[in-house]
Amino acid sequence: MKTIVELYDKEPLENILSACVFEPDMVVYICDARDSSLRKETAVERLFKSRGLRTQSRFYYINTSDVTAIWKTMEAICRDYPDCAFDCTGGKDLVLLMAGIFCKEKNVRAYYIDLERKKLVNLCGCEDLAERFCVPQFTAEDVFSLAGAKLVGYGHFSPAEMNEEFERSVPDIWNIVLKNPEAWGSAVGYFQAAGVGKQEEDLWIRAPKTIRVNKQVTARCNENILERLAACGAIQRLTVQGDEVQFRYRDEQMKKCLQNHGIWLELYGYFAARQSGLFGDVRTSVIVDWDNAHGRTPSTRNEIDILIVEGVTPVFISCKMGVPSPLALTEIKILSQKFGGERTRTVMLTAANVHEENRPLSQRARDLGITLLDRGNLQRNEFVQSIQRVISK
Repeated sequence: MKTIVELYDKEPLENILSACVFEPDMVVYICDARDSSLRKETAVERLFKSRGLRTQSRFYYINTSDVTAIWKTMEAICRDYPDCAFDCTGGKDLVLLMAGIFCKEKNVRAYYIDLERKKLVNLCGCEDLAERFCVPQFTAEDVFSLAGAKLVGYGHFSPAEMNEEFERSVPDIWNIVLKNPEAWGSAVGYFQAAGVGKQEEDLWIRAPKTIRVNKQVTARCNENILERLAACGAIQRLTVQGDEVQFRYRDEQMKKCLQNHGIWLELYGYFAARQSGLFGDVRTSVIVDWDNAHGRTPSTRNEIDILIVEGVTPVFISCKMGVPSPLALTEIKILSQKFGGERTRTVMLTAANVHEENRPLSQRARDLGITLLDRGNLQRNEFVQSIQRVISK
């Protein structure tokens, strides 16, 4: 396959899917002259670069309401690229209609992709492409590149920083968290209070059982939680004598995480999805830059708690230990739509009993097209299965 002709569509995936599958030498785009050219060309080029493709692109800007202009453009493309095949998956209605008539009359190769059935449908002379077709596996970088954005880092830790020892600790600590989220929140408050004034690299804690934070707040240690953390190796050399507690964090990474209330929900979801082996790409605490892909400063940035990509379907997941606010639901929905396109899936993961105790919020999530997974799903270890169901919708 040397040349593919794409009928430029408002859904970005439609414009690059064939290129990702067949890796042609050239992709020719037929676009509406009223659309901004720089943004679409940049997005296509960045996606090709993200996937390591050597494919070149060429854009024809025409009046897509002018039948004569459409026909002459298609004739010109076939003269310049006689080996081309038309991808009739997307595009504006009139251009798509004209492409069908043109390919039939001129005996030009043509096909369309049925992504739901994961197959290429041969329209004319593309039997070989139908046999070769398979849905590509996108990465997080591909998802953002396609949207004209850029993955620029991680909010907590990059995947490379989370070693096997840390990974083994996550299920044990998550069980402590899930058993009593309220008690866990208090324990985190104690870790934070006990660490005030200490250097970041100082792993030792020696503090009273009760710490007065201010006039309204007092932090108290939870000996049961400390003992369970010591049993799984998260803290070491725990001693409780009289009114004093002493222990050592296993390492700086563990110290940082035990002083963060919500991070264990993210880590649970991240490692559960990754260890299942069922998804192509799994990331956590992803920082996405809306604007720097286009050279704008200052730029807008957001953090995605968990991002899962299976095939070309991204799943954007927001994690909240407590009851998520309506604003939190709206925020993750906006982010998923902006960066994920029409195939995106949106999930709100919470450790609260939302389905039982806050049915209006549960209904609001449904109205927004958000799958809400709450404490009941977590207690039944249904997270991975739920994500599979979300992707297959």
